[in-house]
Amino acid sequence: MRNYLSILLVVLFSMFVLTSCGPDEPGDGEEEITTVKLTFDNGVGTISWMVGDAKPSITLDANTTYTVSAEFLNETDPNDVEDVTEEIKAEDDEHLVCYTIAGADFTVTRTDSDGALEVGLETSWVTGSASTGSLTLELRHQPGVKDGTCAPGDSDVEVEFDITIQ
Repeated sequence: MRNYLSILLVVLFSMFVLTSCGPDEPGDGEEEITTVKLTFDNGVGTISWMVGDAKPSITLDANTTYTVSAEFLNETDPNDVEDVTEEIKAEDDEHLVCYTIAGADFTVTRTDSDGALEVGLETSWVTGSASTGSLTLELRHQPGVKDGTCAPGDSDVEVEFDITIQ
């Protein structure tokens, strides 16, 4: 009887471990993001950052307005690149892209929304005078707590860009 109880406990424990350690299913929390791309409408092109890369640099013209799109990818398997941006759009009421500027003379305004609150996949960047600084972009996952601020939720990805305005 004791052997049967031991075997039963081992089987139950194994089932628990196998079911609790599986990969996340889409929509079950944070997305896996390996690459962030910013695409500018006039002259700058696309600036990419991949996990493990050095801090990317962006050079902008002074006193200029840019329309910028953010894209998020999972390139863990180069043969099967996942565009996480589509999932973010589908769950836009649970996501917010936060932009924090330090030092450089420019503003970022989110131009898209989930119908009630901004999302930040589409933005307008307006530069002022020549300056240098940084921009931190953070994708916040905020299911059930999104309130238009960056505080609630968890970070799916964060990257800092060096900014030069000339």
